[in-house]
Amino acid sequence: MSNEETTPEEAVENAQEAAENAPEVVENAHQPVEVELRRSVRYGRIITSTIVIGIVVGIVASLFFPVLEGANYELGQVAGLMAVVGGAIGLVVGALLSLLLGLIANRKRGSAIAVQTDVR
Repeated sequence: MSNEETTPEEAVENAQEAAENAPEVVENAHQPVEVELRRSVRYGRIITSTIVIGIVVGIVASLFFPVLEGANYELGQVAGLMAVVGGAIGLVVGALLSLLLGLIANRKRGSAIAVQTDVR
């Protein structure tokens, strides 16, 4: 760019040339489309939550029973075993719960109007 000053007439000519050389602007095309709405269950979150709850319940339950004197196991081993058993039970309960909630959620369907926009 130069430091020369342009006259107002030259500025108008330059603006007109820029407007002629500019790409054409195409407006957005809007179309209403009917869509089906379906609810869904997040299976992974439900199953993971019930596994964690089962582990915690298993560990807490093992703390209520005393270890007999002269036993071949310790409290930590019992807590570990109960954590595994509680996690397995939580997995089964979570899977059944999520399937049941999935069936309930699939009953609730609906439709709506969405606006589809094509930009060119």
